[in-house]
Amino acid sequence: MFDAITSDPPLLVLLLVVVGGLAWAFGPKGGLLGLLGAGLDRAELKNGRAGEATVLEVRDTAIRINKRPVLQLLLEVHIPGRAPYQARVSKRLPPHSSTATWGPGLRVQVMVDPMQPQRVVITGFAMTAPPAPPADPVRAMEDLKRMADAGLITEHEFEAKKAEILGRL
Repeated sequence: MFDAITSDPPLLVLLLVVVGGLAWAFGPKGGLLGLLGAGLDRAELKNGRAGEATVLEVRDTAIRINKRPVLQLLLEVHIPGRAPYQARVSKRLPPHSSTATWGPGLRVQVMVDPMQPQRVVITGFAMTAPPAPPADPVRAMEDLKRMADAGLITEHEFEAKKAEILGRL
């Protein structure tokens, strides 16, 4: 069979074009899917530095892979021991996820190539809870006063808590 292919130049050319096209489309480093962010770059996952990033901006690229959109994300990347910086990443929407999930403010876990910090791979969602909003000091004082008037706390506890609330202002 190999002799039949090598003896027919047009068939050999066709075979080389098909193999080259597949290598271009699915190659590990320079492939089309790699450019679109559809595959994880193994080098960053193996040798990268772990960190966290916040999504600043999301754009739909209008590209679909297996009916799932490819999004372009602007991230603010935080790596321990390094100043925060911005990087753009293309990310194919994972299964069972919607574009609404990937909005600004979303925090994700990342791996970064130490030699090329703009090469960022999203590895998952950050599991830390966002900071709680600060309590309203006026409402806290009103609640504290009601508790003191109802006899639920002592005068000493009332004064200590009042000083704590006023100290947060």
